[in-house]
Amino acid sequence: MKFGDLALETFLLYQMLESGSPAVLIAIFTVVVASNALICAVMMFVPYKWAPRAETFVDILFDFLIAIACPMLTLVYCLSTFTFDREKFAINLQVFPAGWFEQSASVVADPVQTAVIYKSLKSLRIMSALDFFSRMGVNGTLCFRLRNVVDLIHNPTKQQSSVYPKRSRVGAAALGIFSAVLIVFVEESMRTSSLACEPHPECVVNVRRWVSAENGSLTQCPCLTMIDRDVAPKTYAEWENPTNVTEKLTHLAATGDLQTIQVTNRYLAELPEELRRCNDLKHLSLEYTHTQALPAWIKEFTKLEYLHVESKFTSPMTVLPDDMFDDMSSLTFMHFAAFMTMTKLPSFQGLTNLRSLTLACFLSIVELPEFNNLQQLERLVLASMPAMDSLPDLSPVADLKSFAVSDRGAWCCNGFIGECNLED
Repeated sequence: MKFGDLALETFLLYQMLESGSPAVLIAIFTVVVASNALICAVMMFVPYKWAPRAETFVDILFDFLIAIACPMLTLVYCLSTFTFDREKFAINLQVFPAGWFEQSASVVADPVQTAVIYKSLKSLRIMSALDFFSRMGVNGTLCFRLRNVVDLIHNPTKQQSSVYPKRSRVGAAALGIFSAVLIVFVEESMRTSSLACEPHPECVVNVRRWVSAENGSLTQCPCLTMIDRDVAPKTYAEWENPTNVTEKLTHLAATGDLQTIQVTNRYLAELPEELRRCNDLKHLSLEYTHTQALPAWIKEFTKLEYLHVESKFTSPMTVLPDDMFDDMSSLTFMHFAAFMTMTKLPSFQGLTNLRSLTLACFLSIVELPEFNNLQQLERLVLASMPAMDSLPDLSPVADLKSFAVSDRGAWCCNGFIGECNLED
């Protein structure tokens, strides 16, 4: 059973490395797993008289650390490192009308902190069958051993047998080697991946993977989250001619690990072909990037959960692939803004789990796609859509909790929503 414990713990540690967990959390978890193996080696030489109870105590201690203490430590880390300007957020709530993007907490929060904490908290969730069996294995083992302790309390005369081989130098040596190899592997994974990502400060979260980085290579960074934002350009030239990040995104997408992209006021006329490798992309935010079209293969990002595209008035988005949303059932948030010349949006039929939809500054669009499959929609914001004379049937959207409209369109005063009050 002990070797099963160590296998599960090693798998959980590997998951933390692959998810890009903070270095301090990985270091603590590594120490716990390595210490568990070393204590097992020591227990092999404990006198048989004391071995059963000592083994039970040690096993319960480390099971508790893995199953309960380490997840709690992750929560404490997130709470202690996250800062949020609540006063600024309160001002935004008072100043900006309902439905405006500035009322979102994400506008005020530090995007780097948010990305790190999001990854840390998501590592605690059960997202796959492997996650389920590994977590259930660790928790099940702890419950089994606690049950044995209860039985022992109820029946103190019950004899226990030692589960560790006694005086086994080979077993003790194997556990010692395992601990040393584990520590070296984790240290090298963190060191080499950090070295590979050093030329890319825009990569704020990366996989802790053992990388054989070549000198001068820019394409070996196993990046998970790229954030490159300039939210306050100092000159008009910086606004109109921002830094080109196409090559940077090409480099960071080369390993296929990218899951989050946030780019603001940077030049990205088109998404590079290398991004197509990133099958696990979940978060895509392009604000004022001069992007005027999305490639046909954008539909391949079937795991996308968050999509925010806001064009510049001088270079608005002109076209989206007709089948873009057909397989995006994971998408829960979508914000499109300043697509001023666009006259048609792709069908929403594939957005079966969409919960928030914002459409703003669509000056040329005359009708929206049907909302028949948007049963999960909870928040709908429509702004500056003057050419539209009616809305789709909203009866399928039974769970809508927030519906905000600003800069009324023709549909407001043509009888579509009832009697018109021009003074309102």
